[in-house]
Amino acid sequence: EFELIVEKCRQLPVSNNIGEHEDDYIINLFFTVLDYQMKVFTIDKAIIYYRTNHWNEVRTFNHLKSLFSKYSTTREANTSLAQYLWGNNHWKRMCQLRHLVEYFESIGVISQEELKKWAKKSDFKNDFKGKVCGLSLTVYQFLMMRLGKETIKPDVRVEKFIKAIIGKKVSQDELIKTLELVATQLKMKPRDLDLRIWEYQGNL
Repeated sequence: EFELIVEKCRQLPVSNNIGEHEDDYIINLFFTVLDYQMKVFTIDKAIIYYRTNHWNEVRTFNHLKSLFSKYSTTREANTSLAQYLWGNNHWKRMCQLRHLVEYFESIGVISQEELKKWAKKSDFKNDFKGKVCGLSLTVYQFLMMRLGKETIKPDVRVEKFIKAIIGKKVSQDELIKTLELVATQLKMKPRDLDLRIWEYQGNL
């Protein structure tokens, strides 16, 4: 099965993109709660709205906390806050953002520098699992990749890719380990392999 996966990955078209990498703390927080099970257009639109309308006023952890203090935690208030920051009505994602900010504050991760330090020493089971309801291993892996870690995110496209090759679904942990080994064998960066798979599946 491993060799079948290696051969299929070897045949994947080279991507013209460079993959996700983000050096802005606030944008990383936003992507963490927005960029899963949502259309790329919707995510990009939200980020563009923030950059266009509130980039100068919400640049730091403290700015974000100050903004949160002006809104209650009800559905209506979170909807209003989502409209203000992102130009959409995704109140559940805004609720997740509040909880993510609370968690990162509790461990002192309140800047991009601290986020990158945390990423280097953290692991999903001990440092992210269950900390914010709805934020999964895939979300964690994607955050790690945006921060420069060479790994794979086990999202739906990657899962379908592997299942189509070996005829069965594997655990997310196994998927990550397997594709990291594949990348090593092909002398390829895992993030590059992840992007090739993602684009290939998107074109099916």
